[in-house]
Amino acid sequence: MNIAIVDDDALDLETAADYLEEHIRSAYPEATVQIDAFPGGEALLESFRFGKYDLIVLDIYMKGISGMETARAIRREDNEVRIVFLTSSDEHLLEGYRVFAVGYFIKPLMEHKEEFSETLAHIFPALMERSKEIALPVRGMEVKVPYRDIFYVEVGEKRKLFFHLSGQKILATSMPYEECCGILLADGRFLECHHRIIVNLDCVEDMGQDDFVLKDGTHIPISRRKRQAVKIAYMDLLLQR
Repeated sequence: MNIAIVDDDALDLETAADYLEEHIRSAYPEATVQIDAFPGGEALLESFRFGKYDLIVLDIYMKGISGMETARAIRREDNEVRIVFLTSSDEHLLEGYRVFAVGYFIKPLMEHKEEFSETLAHIFPALMERSKEIALPVRGMEVKVPYRDIFYVEVGEKRKLFFHLSGQKILATSMPYEECCGILLADGRFLECHHRIIVNLDCVEDMGQDDFVLKDGTHIPISRRKRQAVKIAYMDLLLQR
């Protein structure tokens, strides 16, 4: 799981990181978590890309670009990442819902540690579910790929399995397609939309009559036989969002 914390107050930045690490160690000792700290919205946005983070903890009042402006910029690139605001005021509660914030941490954090923990306990089960990885055999080694990085999977020449990942990277694996299906299709975000093609619905930008358009512009065919079931699954996902 990848988490970003953004705050121009160094003490608040450190405190938020410490509380997050403490909660994760206590509740999810098996989890592998990377926490990146940023001193402002500009610094975060410079390195931000779709799917990079599972959770962003974002101060609202900052020098330069505000937390709310940063959140709007994030939402133009990524509708899935969870955003939690750090704030000393409830002035922006309604505006926060417009960028689909999932919670608020009230400052000063040291006086609201219990509320901080309650919010994390509420959002972390879903975060852990969405930060799953698949272990792929690649040239005699095991490579772990986060589900969020998988755009689609297809069988190529000589029945080789290809994972098409974010950043237009392609990973070839010796994993049998049937085994891949058993793993990925158990997760609701993946769907076999065509013969030997599995698509990540979180990476779909639009659905046409005969294909999906992914967020990187790739067109993935939808078989006529599967079209109705695929349409229902996609509409269900849109309703969940």
